[in-house]
Amino acid sequence: MNPLFPLGTGPAETMDKPFCTPYSQQLAEQANLRFDSAVAQYLRWWAEQHPPTTTDRSQETDSNEFIQKGALLAFFQHHDDALERLLRQDNIARHLLRPATEVFFETDAYEPLLARFESRIYNLSNQRNQLAVSFRYSPRSRQDAWGNSIRLADMTADRAKEDIGVHFGTRRSDATALTILARQLRREALFSPQLPLHVITEGSMTDSLRVARTITQQLHDEGQESLCCFIVQCRHAADDLHLGAALLLMDTRQPSLPRRVMFCDTLKPHALPPWWQKFKRYVDTVFPQPEAQSPASERLEDGSLNLQRLHDGVPVRHQDIDCAFYSASIARALIQIARNAPEQIIGGDTSDLVGHMTERMPAYFERANVARASKIIREVNVICRWQTGREALTDLWERCSNVVAIGTVATEPDSLHWESGSNAGLTTELSVAA
Repeated sequence: MNPLFPLGTGPAETMDKPFCTPYSQQLAEQANLRFDSAVAQYLRWWAEQHPPTTTDRSQETDSNEFIQKGALLAFFQHHDDALERLLRQDNIARHLLRPATEVFFETDAYEPLLARFESRIYNLSNQRNQLAVSFRYSPRSRQDAWGNSIRLADMTADRAKEDIGVHFGTRRSDATALTILARQLRREALFSPQLPLHVITEGSMTDSLRVARTITQQLHDEGQESLCCFIVQCRHAADDLHLGAALLLMDTRQPSLPRRVMFCDTLKPHALPPWWQKFKRYVDTVFPQPEAQSPASERLEDGSLNLQRLHDGVPVRHQDIDCAFYSASIARALIQIARNAPEQIIGGDTSDLVGHMTERMPAYFERANVARASKIIREVNVICRWQTGREALTDLWERCSNVVAIGTVATEPDSLHWESGSNAGLTTELSVAA
């Protein structure tokens, strides 16, 4: 598994250094202008086909002002498939689906430089419940009447507050992002010839443990006698947005007690992760033992990594809330070990298993147990955020392409004749390695 982009080997740099992607601000601004022109022309064509009502034009005085301000909002209000319609236009789709190597990320907060209409599209798509393009839309409270994102610098003094969600890098993983990560893990887990392998990503950690026990009990009832491995990536609890990973090795002959259970948190500032006592309660809740026997939680192993950084006094825009990518990377590494070196899952001690795990996490570790510089890790996560949104859009674009291919769409132009610019054709290569 390769990192998403070439990782540097130099020392950590300060936050005000340029982002490592080679795309320049000038190229990004030119691409954004072409995109805004393309969207404006499409909206002009749409408005001619669907004359705006008085409600649509309530705040605009002429056609040009309507196109630049309220037309996109009216378009989304009129069509439940507004984003799909936009993606059928090649020049619009090409820009929305561009890879991270064609995005300029502004320094300090690593904010992607988006086109004006582009930002509005992400906001309105989420607002209208069409598609959450993960990490690219602003909270509703940070949008104006037309769906534009309001920059922190442009907010009034009484509302100007930097908090989680204002910046691209501090938006939480939504259901779309978690679904994409879960799909990647399930693909990774296909074909485990030696050790039966199950991936669990639904619900909370307690829910996941219950699923593992239920499946093991079913195998036991069917008369199967074997070991099976469960890899978990999910939120700690229903009321806890933090995500972690876990490994359970179960023996179908004894479904009431894990043979091995290891929790892998992404925060470990001291000897044990902050949730350690909760982890123990989760295990004992799902696998209660008779009073005369030792509790199941005595088998709990700590496979946590001190990757995530959350510090008091650090600006919000620099806070690290990328537990979804860390935990997915941990789960992916454990899946690879279960497939290729099951003896490590069955008999390896905790420290050896963690070492084998980290050497399979090249985006975050230079080698086993040696983490990359914090600046590199932050940039990896920024790229992961962009690529996750790109995969969500690509899924929708491919569905649109299939619909067009079978001839069920006849009301949209195949493509208006816009200047194509310097971008190459659409690509669906989406390696989102965490």
